[in-house]
Amino acid sequence: MLRNTILVRCFKVMLIFTITRTAFCDVPRPRGVSLVHASLYYPRDDKWVCLDGSKTINFLQINDDYCDCADGSDEPGTAACPEGTFHCDNRGYRYKYIPSSRVNDGICDCCDASDEYGYPDSQCLNTCAALGRAEQELRKRAAEIHRQGSAKRSEMITKGKQLRAEREKRRSDLEAQPEHEENEAIELFKELQREKESDFSNTEASLRQDATDNFLRYDVNKDGFVDIVELQLDVALDQDRNGVVTIEEAKYFLDERDRVDLQAFITLSWPRIKPMQMLSQGIFKPPVNIDPEVGEKNPELLNDNQGTEEKHSPTYEETKSPEFNEDIEHESEYEAEEEADAEGAYEEDEPNVGVGSVTEVSTPAPEYDPETQRFIDLANEARNAYADAERELRDIDQELNELKTQISKDYGPQDEYSTLEGECFKFEDREYVYTLCPFDRTSQQPIAGGTETTLGRWDQWVADGKNQYAQQKYSRGASCWNGPQRSAIVQFKCALESKITAVSEPNRCEYHFDFETPSACDEATFMATEKRLRDEL
Repeated sequence: MLRNTILVRCFKVMLIFTITRTAFCDVPRPRGVSLVHASLYYPRDDKWVCLDGSKTINFLQINDDYCDCADGSDEPGTAACPEGTFHCDNRGYRYKYIPSSRVNDGICDCCDASDEYGYPDSQCLNTCAALGRAEQELRKRAAEIHRQGSAKRSEMITKGKQLRAEREKRRSDLEAQPEHEENEAIELFKELQREKESDFSNTEASLRQDATDNFLRYDVNKDGFVDIVELQLDVALDQDRNGVVTIEEAKYFLDERDRVDLQAFITLSWPRIKPMQMLSQGIFKPPVNIDPEVGEKNPELLNDNQGTEEKHSPTYEETKSPEFNEDIEHESEYEAEEEADAEGAYEEDEPNVGVGSVTEVSTPAPEYDPETQRFIDLANEARNAYADAERELRDIDQELNELKTQISKDYGPQDEYSTLEGECFKFEDREYVYTLCPFDRTSQQPIAGGTETTLGRWDQWVADGKNQYAQQKYSRGASCWNGPQRSAIVQFKCALESKITAVSEPNRCEYHFDFETPSACDEATFMATEKRLRDEL
């Protein structure tokens, strides 16, 4: 009896309801409602509550082509409610939701033609089976691409992990290297200090020994002192080169004393006597005049006493005589005339030299005794070593910062995108050449030539649904004219080779790159999606 009652009710609503069979009876499911939502449309004492809970209506008022509920939930199969949605079953293909306003509008929106049920003579055909077969063929090819791409992705994962390990090791080495360099520098400094102290000790001992030997040579009477008379015997101490060592000259070397003992001779006399001895022995050479025009020794500029008698140095008494002053005046006048003549000759030889012009004069490098030159060479060597160490330390700091930046980047859960860094990919359309350097920057440049414009610099990954590595965002690009800074979104897709397939500008100063790469070929994720699509089909 109960079964017959339910069948009668089902018959009354068959004109506007789609019937779904169950093991118990034919259960009504309103047209335009999916199987998932069918349970929401069960009657309760022939009454039904709108899905938003705002109103209770008679169950037979569903799909009566009159909008009773504010949310349009009572008219899923008609165009009566502007807010309603219609579910296309599309068996054999993908289900689909369309606005209820498209129901019975004469246009085929559902591949199973269920949205045009009010037109029996409609030209809409059920094409879901054909579309399903085409979709399956596409998915089959996509599965093969994912299978091959996944193998390449595995290789990229291996390389990515290897790169990370190498970077980590290099960072550890660089972090330890400055400490090692510092220890080496300290050891080098200590070694130089020891060498310097040793050289100083040896030099001091050598100087003391030289002073002692000369003290014994000057101490003719062996009384333990060197006096004025004993110094007068050494013509090398003749300062004015008149052939006689005067008392005043001898007392200068004795620190204005009459005599000195060994200690005073070493500390006071010997530092004054040694340069005179070295000069007389030819160890110190007077500077050689250099002709600035030819950069060579000019015989005309050499000392006047070459090949002539040595000029006489006047004594103190001679400088007081009137004749000496007259000679000085005549000599000054003669020198002034010579300077004027030389200037005139120089102006004749150099007619193109203007007022205020500067003529470069090469100065010969000074010559040092071997001991001084050795210390200069050591100082230059230490200075160069310090400059090299400082430069190397700067290079280490720069490389270390770059490594830290690379290590901190997210190259995917298995570093599968790591190998893309350092590469750049180009795409050319009718106007521009676009460049993508993953994890670095994006740019565009006119084909006809011109300045390259930065579209964005690496920012972060952007999730697309459950895929956390579907898109990359590049921000902080060059500013548009009277607009914001440029930015770009890079959409990653699975393919057997890495390349840009399309570039567009959907919004002003916002760019979209389609980028294919084996790194995006995650076979496990693809197969899970395949299973869901098969269930839908």
